[in-house]
Amino acid sequence: MSLEIQASGSPLALIADDANRQENRIVEHPVWVAVLNGTLPKARLKRLLLTILPAVAGPGRYAFAAKVSQIDAQDGKALFMQLFDSIKDAAANADEGWRQVLIGLGATDREIRAALASPSAEAQDLVDVVRTHGLSSSAVEAAVIAYMLERHFPQLWGKLAASLEKHYGVSKAALAYLHHEAQRGDEIDHWVDHLIDKYVATAEAYSVYQGRRAGREALWAWTVLVESAI
Repeated sequence: MSLEIQASGSPLALIADDANRQENRIVEHPVWVAVLNGTLPKARLKRLLLTILPAVAGPGRYAFAAKVSQIDAQDGKALFMQLFDSIKDAAANADEGWRQVLIGLGATDREIRAALASPSAEAQDLVDVVRTHGLSSSAVEAAVIAYMLERHFPQLWGKLAASLEKHYGVSKAALAYLHHEAQRGDEIDHWVDHLIDKYVATAEAYSVYQGRRAGREALWAWTVLVESAI
């Protein structure tokens, strides 16, 4: 039996309030601020990117695709086509794209292979959280995670690319994947907004509560992963 939850606002107002909290604005985390203004030492930045690598490529390559299993047939088809198109598009290859970024930053192929072969507990936890909610929970939980976390990645990767070129001497050619992902911002926003409008805006209070909790869980896992590298 579901717990009795008294909503203190509409679903959209509640998740917007969550997203606007200081601790949930991932681009403003002190680690990323240091990266983006070029004050994080290059060796520590390389360690940071190697640490998050298994969550954004390799084992976690498709964890952040706003995948939601509990959606209707029409949305399922749209999601399948998004993934299919990304597989065909060489520019969307996260494995090779992040490899080029890291090589440009001075990492070796051996270091990259080691990072992918042995993800940290924090990286594995993040992937598990996102996959579990995407595949086993309701559409509400998965959609809120996409809203709280995934939709911020295009902006973060775009800013990261600019900083890597300006402050860390990485060539623009090595940053092609980050630029590609940055350009997907509008596409991701549109898809996530669709999921929120369809599955969250009309959800009952307990489902929204569960979705908000899932969003906080994913954000915390991301934050722990980032901070574990520094």
